[in-house]
Amino acid sequence: MKQTLPLDETILQLSKILEYEKEQLLSGSYSQLTKISNTKIYHLKLLDAHISSLNNNAALGQFTADINLVKKLAIENETLLQSAKYGVTAAQARIAAIKNAESMVGTYTQDGDKLRTQDAAVTRRKIA
Repeated sequence: MKQTLPLDETILQLSKILEYEKEQLLSGSYSQLTKISNTKIYHLKLLDAHISSLNNNAALGQFTADINLVKKLAIENETLLQSAKYGVTAAQARIAAIKNAESMVGTYTQDGDKLRTQDAAVTRRKIA
């Protein structure tokens, strides 16, 4: 991949992207996550190309702290993404349970056996 940004600018842009992603995750605004992900991938490829082109560890050493910050931000965002996924999955399960409960409303026979009706609905009416 042709490097179009210097290493320090690549790291700065990647940090900004990760901060923006964190803001979006914390606010529950998931609509931009695909675009953010594509931008992250592009900048990570640039970073990888920069690191691969360095001849020695001394040249990379001056950027170690910045790269570690990017790594820390990425790990934090991964945790937020996993939490968001868990929340969405839990919400879907709850919706399914509510739908199932509505379709499986039952009554009891005179003998005490449960009688299920598939298309029954429950309504509540407040009295007094």
